Amino acid sequence: MKRATILIFILALFFMSCKSQAPVIEADYQAQALDIQLNNLTNQMVKSLSQENKSKIAIMEFPDLHGNISEFGKFIPEELTTRLFMTRKFDVLERQLLNKVLDEQNLGLTGLIDASSAAQIGKVLGVEAIVTGTITDIGNMIRINARLISTETAGVFAVASVSIEKDPHIVEMMNRFSAQPARQPNPPPAPPAAEMQTPPERTPTAAPLSVAKATVEEFEFEVVANTLTPDNRLIIDVMITNKAIHDKEITIRNASKLYDNLGQEYDISVRSVGNKTAGKYSHLTHLFISNLPTKMTMEFEKIDPRAESVALLHISLWNLRNDAQLRNIKINR
Repeated sequence: MKRATILIFILALFFMSCKSQAPVIEADYQAQALDIQLNNLTNQMVKSLSQENKSKIAIMEFPDLHGNISEFGKFIPEELTTRLFMTRKFDVLERQLLNKVLDEQNLGLTGLIDASSAAQIGKVLGVEAIVTGTITDIGNMIRINARLISTETAGVFAVASVSIEKDPHIVEMMNRFSAQPARQPNPPPAPPAAEMQTPPERTPTAAPLSVAKATVEEFEFEVVANTLTPDNRLIIDVMITNKAIHDKEITIRNASKLYDNLGQEYDISVRSVGNKTAGKYSHLTHLFISNLPTKMTMEFEKIDPRAESVALLHISLWNLRNDAQLRNIKINR
């Protein structure tokens, strides 16, 4: 009888202890689950990107299986951007710039996209890989599936996935959606401003100008014409020649700038290479054929009418070790 009483007393203490500690253990576990799994997802992506030598990447928002993007679907790419950047191994496109480029190109940021459209977006952005994926509610957990798409091949070269324990905060974020207009077919692109000029404004036979040349590795850059239009837009034609024996692709970045002889700085507005065009917030990638001169047109807006020359035309480049810098270009009116 005495032994039975002692056993009952011990069992009572044990059950009281378990009841008081259970909520604390559960709360700690749920608070860590999301962060731990995002680290796991990041580590999977780092391994795959490193193996494929992809360093310039863009991360899309993560929709559900119906193409709807919740607050949680926007939170995931923000976290991945931060974690990948902190590795110091990758050049991750800034989120606001990504949104502006997609809006400008009528590519849209919402809904499910396939590998082909992701590759198209990647080439516009001047990146090597696009990260996209989906979020799925599967009962007591959330499944995050990520796909890594090569912009060169338009193919998926790696996948990564994790499961996250549900908690009230995640559920609340998944139930909040941004107001999004219905997706419409992309309208035909409007003619770039540079192509809407009258022939006299765009003719390469304008008044003679100072010769401006620069060589970066095997590429030669030479200003062949410039025109200042009546509404103070400066249009500059640059001939680019790949002097190497092999064809090579380079990217003209939207960070290109112009400085006039008054020391004033101007950002690029419209750019074209061959028959390709890109807008103010876009990069432009082009394959330059060996020893085939290819014309690039650059446009800069709101030029000070007092300016007499271009002190520096800075052409920002990817795929080459240095940028091209052309100096002392007389402005033709």
